[in-house]
Amino acid sequence: ISSGDSRLFPVVAKEPISQLFSFDPFKKSYPSHRNNPSYSTTWEKNKSALQLSGSGNNESSTITTTPPTRIQEALAGLTVAFSLLSKAIACSAIVGVNPLVGLWSSVIMGITAPLIGSRAGVISGTAAVVIVPLSALTVTHGVEYMPLCIILSAILQGLFGVFNLAKTADLVSEEVLSGFLNGLGLILLFSQAKVFKAAKAAGALVPAVGMASLCFSIVQLLPLVTKAVPSSLVGLVVATGLGMMLKLPLATLESTAPAGTFSGGLSSLPSLIDFGQLRSMATSSSAVKLVMPAAISIMIIALVETLLAGKVVDDMTGKTDDADYDVPKRSVLAMSTGNLVSAFLGGFGGCGLIPQTVLNLKSGGGGPFSSISYALAMASFVLFFAPLVGKISEAALAGIMITVAYDTVAWSSSFKSIKAVMGKGGDDTRVQRLIDFFALGLSSYICYFGNLAVGIIGGVVAQRGLHSIFNRFSKD
Repeated sequence: ISSGDSRLFPVVAKEPISQLFSFDPFKKSYPSHRNNPSYSTTWEKNKSALQLSGSGNNESSTITTTPPTRIQEALAGLTVAFSLLSKAIACSAIVGVNPLVGLWSSVIMGITAPLIGSRAGVISGTAAVVIVPLSALTVTHGVEYMPLCIILSAILQGLFGVFNLAKTADLVSEEVLSGFLNGLGLILLFSQAKVFKAAKAAGALVPAVGMASLCFSIVQLLPLVTKAVPSSLVGLVVATGLGMMLKLPLATLESTAPAGTFSGGLSSLPSLIDFGQLRSMATSSSAVKLVMPAAISIMIIALVETLLAGKVVDDMTGKTDDADYDVPKRSVLAMSTGNLVSAFLGGFGGCGLIPQTVLNLKSGGGGPFSSISYALAMASFVLFFAPLVGKISEAALAGIMITVAYDTVAWSSSFKSIKAVMGKGGDDTRVQRLIDFFALGLSSYICYFGNLAVGIIGGVVAQRGLHSIFNRFSKD
């Protein structure tokens, strides 16, 4: 699993770095980078194309409510924290470190993002898309190279933000973005298969499917009755509680994690890395050469997913507030800072998370406080409520993640592209629509069966290249 890249070009920053930290992170007006005049109009012109709802209805996936209250944001953040628990633990296992490393990495990313000025509504945390290149390094050469790799990646991300390169994400067209979301949604969906395979091996497949289906149904249907509380949180509590009442043989977070993970207490706090070892590695050309490919890969993956998460928020909320600062630049700098802090505390950082961002907005979040609420909730889980959190059913969490996967797939945009190809029009128009549909299909296929980075790069190159060739020959 990895994410993608778009073509980069240098642009000099328009304001000094000192001005990047002079704003109120809790302001009620949430800015949108679509108002930046330096952006092209491609995304704005086609903003209705990307829809993250299964209904295929343009209105259904755009959240047009008033700014969320602090209570709504707190509940949304709590829901997001629950959804990231198993993911953070799984990422830690893949890298080969203590499960708490992933949890604290999410906490740090969740706190630094809104404080520095990341796009309101975007959730940042431990990301599976950056774990694959990192795990390839740690499995082969050892976890001692992890801090240097994350720090180098964070520095590269910071340079990307300082030189104002964030706007290059606008090169990703709506078709390629939809393909990326389709591939990501399918990856999320089938990643939950392991829960049911384990349940089948334990002879508990029927109860696991039943509790996951119950959670999924509550998440989908409860908003039709009331939106006072996040449906995802209600589904998680009801499915887990019912499983415990019926004494169903379901796996829990505690039963599948190493012993002591959910004991809680101050002993679970993160500690600083060995800076002497870091200094010796950083001054070793062989060590830097060893980790640099993974660092560059992580930088590209994290940058694109974070910026695309901001685009998803723009589309789902329809925000058009005027901004007095560059939101994409701040998002990149916030991510860079969070990764640096996380690396200094022994973590592996993360980036903006599209699935959890969707869950945040669907649960009633959307402001900076929802991100901080999620981070504080995650920290509370580790320190104070770890034994209780350990009782959460993995089947219930799978139900939530299946819902997130369903909402992540760009159903409306994909169907719109299919209808466009089948619609009437001249030969020139039909060829252009076929190129766009090919880009969507290509990026979807590569993102799912290959990797997300190659999917986005391939989609952008193929679409722009084919359009360029067509335009040249059509003029002749």
